[in-house]
Amino acid sequence: MRLRRFRLLPRRFSLPKRSLGQWIVVALGLGVIVAALVGAADPYRQTREFREVVACERATSDCFGSEPGSIVDRRTYATTSTTTHTDANGHTYTTTTTTTTTHYEVTWQRADGSQQARDVSSGFYAKAKEGQSAILRVWRGEVVGVEVMGDAQWFLPKSGAVLNAWLYLAFFGLGVLLWGVLFGWWDGLFMLAFRTFAWMFMSFLPVSMTTEALAYGLSTGTDLVIEIVFGLFAIGIAGGMLLTSLVASLDDW
Repeated sequence: MRLRRFRLLPRRFSLPKRSLGQWIVVALGLGVIVAALVGAADPYRQTREFREVVACERATSDCFGSEPGSIVDRRTYATTSTTTHTDANGHTYTTTTTTTTTHYEVTWQRADGSQQARDVSSGFYAKAKEGQSAILRVWRGEVVGVEVMGDAQWFLPKSGAVLNAWLYLAFFGLGVLLWGVLFGWWDGLFMLAFRTFAWMFMSFLPVSMTTEALAYGLSTGTDLVIEIVFGLFAIGIAGGMLLTSLVASLDDW
């Protein structure tokens, strides 16, 4: 008995056909990504220049400009947030349970009389008393650090904040691109807003950690571990919300 030899031909892999609307979504997402990366180029360069001054400051402690200032106000305030959930059947409901976060804010005054308020850590807030003198650390005309009683609070320069915004926009464009490539259906304005919120929530901590690392260097030790654990926890929650809504919509379709 002779055995026949069968030649195994490789199967051609092809993406499923997409509608004109889906290709428009893909093109829109790609355009947003390109525009965001182009816009991020200059603030990225400035943030890297700031990083060089930070490294110099840590080596010689005399690289940022300094000017006298004073603490003119301090306050605490709380923010609350509600959590939106999607069950296995795709039904969305809003819980009344709120999460409260306490913020510590300090306002300082510069030599020219201008004032600025920023959120600070609780430890710095405890030392920064109203009416107390302070040393303001300046880079290219903006205050990037405040020193009080041997403690210092540092802030991202404006270039870092602008870089954050462009990176968020790039992440949003990536979501639009992936939606057009992988899905592309329409199941209501509410679900679009819900999925956009979940997708963008996944970007908040990674983007902020990236910008902070570019400006001040990567955290080390316990601080880095805490940031990674908290980041994975937040991404897991938002990713679970997004995945659940997608699975529910697939079942309906």
